[in-house]
Amino acid sequence: MALNNSFTEEPVTVSFSSVEDDESSRTICIMPPRPGTAPKTFHELHIPREQLTPVHYPIQEAQRWLTLMGKNGKVYRFPLPTILPKVIQTRFVPKGELPKDVAVDRRRRQYSRINLIEELKKAGLTDDMLQPTEEQYDLMSEFAFPHKFPLSYFDDSNYDISSPDAWFELGIVGGDRYPLPARAYLPYNRSLRSCRWAMAAVSSYNEKTDLWTLTSLDDECTYEVPKLQFMFLAEDPHKYIQRLKSAVHERHKGEQLMLMELIVDCVLHDDIESTTFQSFKPIEALLQQSNVSEQCKRRLRSEVNIVFERLMALYELEQFIIHMPKEFPQFRNISLKEFMPAAAPVDFAEQERRELQALGINIKEKRYLWLRASLFYCAGGIEAMMGVAVECQHIETLTIFVCNFNKPTALVDFLQSQEAHSDTVSTFLKVYWPEQLTTVITLVLRALGKGWLDISLNNWTVYQMCKIFPFIWQVKFRMQESMEVLLLSSLMNFSKLVCDPCLQFLPLKHNYKWTSDFIETEFPFPKPVFALTIGINEERKVFYSTNPDDFQPSLMDIYKRGLEKTSGVRTIDAEVMSNLKFAHNLYILTVELIEDKFLEQNDLMRRCYAQAVLPLKAYARHYERFVDFYLLNVNDFMKDYAAAHKPSSQVKWDILEHKRQKEEIRQILPAYITIGPFYINVDTIKQFMIKKYIEIVRRIFEYYVDRMYETNEQIVERCMEVFNKIAVRPMSIEHLFEIRDFALTVPDVVDQLRADIQVMWLEYDLLDSFFYNLSDHQFAMKWNAFAWPHQILMRLSTLKEEQKLDIEEFLRQHSSECQNFEERLEALNDEVQAFSLVFNPNRAQETSVDIKLTWALIRELEKVGRTLQYRQELFELEPLSTEFLTSIIRSFEPYKQLWYACANFQKLEDATLGNPIALLDLDEVWTNLMNLRNELVESLVNFSEKPEIMDVAHVFIGKIDEFIPVYNSVKDLRNENWMYLHWMDLSRVIGNEIKYTASMNYQYLIRKGILDFLPDVHEISVKATNEAEEIQRAIEEEERRKQAELNALLLRKQLRKCRRDIV
Repeated sequence: MALNNSFTEEPVTVSFSSVEDDESSRTICIMPPRPGTAPKTFHELHIPREQLTPVHYPIQEAQRWLTLMGKNGKVYRFPLPTILPKVIQTRFVPKGELPKDVAVDRRRRQYSRINLIEELKKAGLTDDMLQPTEEQYDLMSEFAFPHKFPLSYFDDSNYDISSPDAWFELGIVGGDRYPLPARAYLPYNRSLRSCRWAMAAVSSYNEKTDLWTLTSLDDECTYEVPKLQFMFLAEDPHKYIQRLKSAVHERHKGEQLMLMELIVDCVLHDDIESTTFQSFKPIEALLQQSNVSEQCKRRLRSEVNIVFERLMALYELEQFIIHMPKEFPQFRNISLKEFMPAAAPVDFAEQERRELQALGINIKEKRYLWLRASLFYCAGGIEAMMGVAVECQHIETLTIFVCNFNKPTALVDFLQSQEAHSDTVSTFLKVYWPEQLTTVITLVLRALGKGWLDISLNNWTVYQMCKIFPFIWQVKFRMQESMEVLLLSSLMNFSKLVCDPCLQFLPLKHNYKWTSDFIETEFPFPKPVFALTIGINEERKVFYSTNPDDFQPSLMDIYKRGLEKTSGVRTIDAEVMSNLKFAHNLYILTVELIEDKFLEQNDLMRRCYAQAVLPLKAYARHYERFVDFYLLNVNDFMKDYAAAHKPSSQVKWDILEHKRQKEEIRQILPAYITIGPFYINVDTIKQFMIKKYIEIVRRIFEYYVDRMYETNEQIVERCMEVFNKIAVRPMSIEHLFEIRDFALTVPDVVDQLRADIQVMWLEYDLLDSFFYNLSDHQFAMKWNAFAWPHQILMRLSTLKEEQKLDIEEFLRQHSSECQNFEERLEALNDEVQAFSLVFNPNRAQETSVDIKLTWALIRELEKVGRTLQYRQELFELEPLSTEFLTSIIRSFEPYKQLWYACANFQKLEDATLGNPIALLDLDEVWTNLMNLRNELVESLVNFSEKPEIMDVAHVFIGKIDEFIPVYNSVKDLRNENWMYLHWMDLSRVIGNEIKYTASMNYQYLIRKGILDFLPDVHEISVKATNEAEEIQRAIEEEERRKQAELNALLLRKQLRKCRRDIV
């Protein structure tokens, strides 16, 4: 079926002409007042209508249409009012409510968005429940469908919002009558077995048959159906579904009634006669006293027997249903009291009526006897008991436990709610309920005053004889009945709340394993009770926010304590009969009334929650595969990952793998899962792992970007290094030739750089494959590295021309430097010749300093000479001669050797005399002293022609010879056999006390006058050596003696051993 919903507009011309003559005398108001705005007194302007000129105004009135296309292309047009919902409002819209047009349009949009088929599925209204239709019921067998009667037989017309005439008035436009659009449950292609929902056009209604004529837009066939089988587009789909559900319910009750009547009619009672004579003695007595014919008596007995037989059959059926519910599943949710006959209406004939009147029953006397025996003999008693019934009925509506949670709650919150609610209910039962009952009874019975229901009695015997006594007992029994209803309903509702979801756990074994995946639950339940959150702790264990083992003891405890709180509800005897004394422990029965049921449900709860932990723990074991990743430290992971330095292909694979695992977590883990009564929150751990995967991928990207940044930076530095080497301005001709030599290797270097850049570029492709955005700086660096080889080659192409100009400039500088070098050599030669006039031995240190400066200048000129020689070769000139510099050096060497030796001797002398004696290296001192003397002797040969300089050498040779005895005395003092005793001998020889310390130097001894006693120092040293040798000899002699004695002792022992061996 092709549906084409569109609204079109057609112009309608309306003509206004002069009115009829009978209206000519009427007046009009030019400016009519608006309600509530115009003043109450105003002057109207009356103009006769005949004075107005008749004018025709062509007004284009827009009429909107709904257009639907049939199967064969036929167009069905429906006026807009046929789809507008019916809205009833007052003339003036109250503040805060929608105007009627807005409300109508809003409802129309809401109805149009509702999918009727989906809503029917949600309501459980399948095709089996909607069938048979009346047409199917009339034409097909009654066994073709699950139900016996059409649903329309049980339709409730109170759901209709308009009459048929009102509906069809909506389709009248300009005198033409259009059909009404509707959704109908119709046969498809005239097939009685196949019905489905389709768009239809309602064209007429038959009041006699109560059927509507519809044309299906699917097959364009015409059907006559009842109202329940279709719904106008202007109707509320939800109310239509309620109408269908109501009809289904009524049909179900009718089918149950029919089946029950059939079962009752088939029951046989063999012993009905004996039961009849034993049970109906009062009736027989009445019949014996009456003056009626035997035929009337037989008919009365027959009627009574029929009623009794049906009652007994219903009673037996009820017992069967109670004890064998599986055998009668169709009566599971039905009360047989609804179908028991309330009366047995019989149409009596006039004769029978006269015979009944002849029984002579005195109705007034019977009424008096009943009132005398009944508690409700007056309106006050009835009113008081009605008040008690109202209060007790209110108690029956209460509940001790909260069983209507809107969403799953944690066990702690669940227990707190139950505790608080049970406390409130128990307080009401123990305190307020008896007070309210007392108030109701007292207010009514006090107004009655003296009588059977006197509450001011003060005599216990009279109290027990009056009707007030059974009245109080009746109230007590009514209270106990209400308490039983309250406790039983609370017990069953709580048990149903917490145990029904767990019934599916009872067949489980203790070794149960979760066989489903993470999302699909094996134990679904539409309304779970308890909320749990699954997680992983630091001890590598999967846990729940509430320990599953805590549910059983907690629920059983709150179950028991909640019921126990209702005990101790006092009776109202003492409060009503205030003038009598009663015991203080008068309470009504409460928990005792439902003890058996409590034990049964308590045992069921124990078994249910003993089994409920099995699937929870099994499901938790499923999450052990995520423990390692859940506890993974991202920082440590990235440190190890960075240390591995994986190639880019492996990095790419790792990123893809982590992304795949993230999506796998997103797909395989649910946000929530229901396991019986438990609503488990998995979203927390799921989102944590997803975020960790995202964090790892982000960190890997950052690591890879940093690594690429370092690689890129190294390549750029290499490129810049190469470029700077060939782009720098040469400082000298050597530098120029170095640049030239390096430029020869640049092409190979550029090729290597290009290869490295190509590798880097391929590694950057990894980031591009993931659409990773580089920073502006790194993006610029990447392309900068790509451009560097070209820049280097461009610079290399201009290098040779620039160096030609530089070579000419450096050649001019070289000529100037050569001339300057010759001038410095002349000045150096004059400075060296000036040392021949220096021969003062007392200025040896100053002269040595001048020698050092001159020698440094010579070294500098040697270096300049070598540089100029190398540049001569670079400029391809004749070699530069350095013979003059060599001759200057040869003439300067003797002066340097002489004055260096003089200065070094002075330093050696000062060091020997000034440093501590214990720290002196005498061998090094003696070697240096002899080397200096040899150098001075050699200087005598070099300056044989210059006696003044030779005198300087002789002076210092003499000083060296004079220093040798001092050295020998120092050597004596450093004798290893020199002891404290010898220092005492030295002090006696010198005549001054010498205090030996580790820091004592020779200058200290010179001040004590040791230079005058150098031979004595030598003698003391020799004496110390001799004494040490004598002591050493004595020690050696003693050791030899001891060894000889030891050898003799060993020999004697050996001889004794030999004798024993011989014996």
